[in-house]
Amino acid sequence: MTGMGLMIGIQTERPAKDIVAECREKGVLCLTAKDRIRLLPALNIPMDLLQKAVSVIKEACANL
Repeated sequence: MTGMGLMIGIQTERPAKDIVAECREKGVLCLTAKDRIRLLPALNIPMDLLQKAVSVIKEACANL
């Protein structure tokens, strides 16, 4: 993982575009940055939404 503050880049084994598409289908918006997934949540994101998004992203990353 790389980044500053809440701006995070995640290196994955699967292509980032595939993970982003899977997250988008489940209601979580994220972007790609070269070969990484880029996250840039609002600074005032409620903890419950953050936990839900992390759960969706982890699930998408685990699906090989």
